[in-house]
Amino acid sequence: MKKKEFCVLGIMSGTSIDGLDFSLIKTDGMKNVKIIKNKYYKFNKKIRDEISDLINIFCLEKKFFRNEKYYKIEQNFLNFVVKNISIFLSELSGGEKKIDLVGFHGNTIIHNPKKNISIQLGDPKILAKTIKIPVVANFRNRDIKNLGEGAPLVPIFHKAIFSKTAKNIIVINIGGISNFTFLIGKTELIASDIGPGNTLIDKFCLMRFNKYFDKNGSIASKGKVDYSLVNSWMKKNYFKKSLPRSFDTKNFSLNNFSQNKEISDYNFLRSLTFLSAKLISELQTKLKKKIDFWVFSGGGTHNFTLMREIKNLIGGGNIFLSDELGYNSAFIESSAFGYISVRTLKKLPSAFPSTTGCKKRNICGEIYYP
Repeated sequence: MKKKEFCVLGIMSGTSIDGLDFSLIKTDGMKNVKIIKNKYYKFNKKIRDEISDLINIFCLEKKFFRNEKYYKIEQNFLNFVVKNISIFLSELSGGEKKIDLVGFHGNTIIHNPKKNISIQLGDPKILAKTIKIPVVANFRNRDIKNLGEGAPLVPIFHKAIFSKTAKNIIVINIGGISNFTFLIGKTELIASDIGPGNTLIDKFCLMRFNKYFDKNGSIASKGKVDYSLVNSWMKKNYFKKSLPRSFDTKNFSLNNFSQNKEISDYNFLRSLTFLSAKLISELQTKLKKKIDFWVFSGGGTHNFTLMREIKNLIGGGNIFLSDELGYNSAFIESSAFGYISVRTLKKLPSAFPSTTGCKKRNICGEIYYP
């Protein structure tokens, strides 16, 4: 592996099922990371509904299988990916057009480490042959086979971009599932999923307000927290699992968070929002080490009601959005999978016992050549 730095396109489609995040970065897969260009491509309603239906099918069946419907939806999804790669490349200047590698993470259809499975939509073999660029994908399966949770995988990227000081820095990503990376000084790394970030909020908004998400947290801001209800939710077994742990959005069904008393939709949504905030704030005691700086990223940072609850529960301190530190919070994960892809190419590990619970550090992802 003679080349030191690679120009790599990271593509991520998260649990919100809203679109594709593209990040073009230049990196050596170690300390050097330069963000060249970020862009978001929104799903149309047809693709969004197809992916949601597919996820719901496997949730109800409680098993994974590929059938004619699956392949049709996958092909529609890949067509969307390829079309927007072409658009993205056409907008680049001369030197940037030479992409060495694509790190591709499609929508997670099912993630169940206990059953030794994590499936993301989109066939990387077909993608590599179509775009004629090597593709790295299937990032989670090797870690799961190594008795890890297969998540979170972004911590090694967090370390590369944020671990510039001897201070203790916690990086919180609020996506459908919230997760954290705790950077202890410049060397130690601890990470885990936390619990529901946006997923319960989004599901309730769609069911009761016909909205895909609570824009700016404006709907929840009209309600009040039912603290007794939140406290009853906090007693659920999956919140008692030891760290590191991982979750799928399907772990959190609204049916399991129904109320036993009359409560308005606004108050219920505000309570779900507070639950996400409370789970994050509890890290202050669970980690048993002083947190010097909090850094937040992910779509949840745009929910001002959620962020206000978090800040109130944390009680002030040094709190930043990753944007303030030079990294667009919406594109941390897409950049990360580009970065991890270079580590895969260089045969460097991206999952560790302290981040996924695996037995030994392992290389994440498989390489597919055109």
